[in-house]
Amino acid sequence: MKTLQSKDICVYIASPYTNGRTSDNVRKQLDAGNILMDHGYTPFIPLLSHYAEIHMHRGEHEWFEWDVVWLRKCDILIRIKAFDDKGNEIYSVGADEEVRIAKEELRIPVYIFENLEELKKWVSTYTHKNLPYHRR
Repeated sequence: MKTLQSKDICVYIASPYTNGRTSDNVRKQLDAGNILMDHGYTPFIPLLSHYAEIHMHRGEHEWFEWDVVWLRKCDILIRIKAFDDKGNEIYSVGADEEVRIAKEELRIPVYIFENLEELKKWVSTYTHKNLPYHRR
């Protein structure tokens, strides 16, 4: 049996995109991806498609289908919450659906974080020894 290394773990990042300030949402996903990379994980950052969309328009449904294909290849999903200036959580139909797919269809671990500080703490202490190793 193969011994897992952090770099073997593909992590899907789910968070709001169009609800709230789009630029803040994209930046938060990029920051989350960098935190994961700094700890040796291989993140999939769906909101990088924001920059592709600027270059060539595709419908929201098409981007979501593309994201789900990548989600199916990941080992873990992390959900980063977002909050408005008043501290109210920003709702995300897409991120909530990605969480549902990960839990109910793929049965992969899902970790939900209120902020990037929680992610930093988790990633520095998380052990993946009990994670079933698979590639879809």
